[in-house]
Amino acid sequence: MRISWFAVTNRFPLRARKIHRALRNTDAGFSISRLIALVAGWLCVASFSALCAETSDPGTVDLGNPDIVAMGKKRFNRTCFYCHGYEGVGGKGATLQRRSDLTPNVIFDTISNGRIRGSAVMPPWKNALTQEERWQLVAYILSLREMPEQK
Repeated sequence: MRISWFAVTNRFPLRARKIHRALRNTDAGFSISRLIALVAGWLCVASFSALCAETSDPGTVDLGNPDIVAMGKKRFNRTCFYCHGYEGVGGKGATLQRRSDLTPNVIFDTISNGRIRGSAVMPPWKNALTQEERWQLVAYILSLREMPEQK
C-alpha cells in the first residue's frame, strides 16, 4: 500500500504541515539537513579523537606479573571462554596457546576493535572493558605461549 504525501497531510494536516515547513526552512540559513550534517561531523571527530587517545602501549602494566596474569585469566574465563575455549585451546575462535606470532599490541588492538575474518566475527570489547582490563587479558594470552602440548 502506498501512502502519498497528500494522504498524510490530509490525515494529520497541522502536524504534517509543521514538519514539512521545518524540513524545507532554509530562509534563515538553518535547515534540518545542515543540523544533521553538523552533528554527524561532530560525532565523527569525537569518536576519532577517542580512538587516537587510546594507547596500544602497555606503559606501566607489567605483562609478566603473576597477579595481572591471574586477573586476566579470571576475565578470560568470563568473557572469552565461549569462543576461545578453556585456557585458549580454541573452538569457535582461534587457538591462543603457543602463539608466538601474536605481539602484545596486536592482541590489544584485536580485543579492542574486534576482527572479521570470513564468517568468524570477534566483537570489539573497547566499550565493555576498560583499558586496564584489556591489558590483563593481553598478559594472560601471552602467558599461554608457554602452555605444554595437549595430548
